[in-house]
Amino acid sequence: MDIVTAERALARLAARQSGLTLDRNVLCGNGGSPETPPLVQVSFVSGRPAGSAGLAELVAEVRGVFAEPEEAYAFADAVWGMLPCYGIEGFTALEAEKEIAFATEKGFFTATGRIKAHFA
Repeated sequence: MDIVTAERALARLAARQSGLTLDRNVLCGNGGSPETPPLVQVSFVSGRPAGSAGLAELVAEVRGVFAEPEEAYAFADAVWGMLPCYGIEGFTALEAEKEIAFATEKGFFTATGRIKAHFA
């Protein structure tokens, strides 16, 4: 699996877990985004690709923006509540990394956290 495919697979998983729609409410990468919530952005921010050392190990930042605080908490519970998990969406393993940060921004509520993805 290449990095772009992995990012999309992680976005698809976040969409399915949270009940949102890929490419409408859940986007990959750092591209432009709609102005109104709910909106989730999934993008890899660090790590190393697969090679002679073994599996790829990349860390994705997953950031959701919601109209209500309950939506932010429900999203975090749906996505990070399933971790760790193994052998899903082509990943060898997915693990939570650090704490989930909840905040308010421009009148909206955010949930931001990181997920470490291992894959071949």
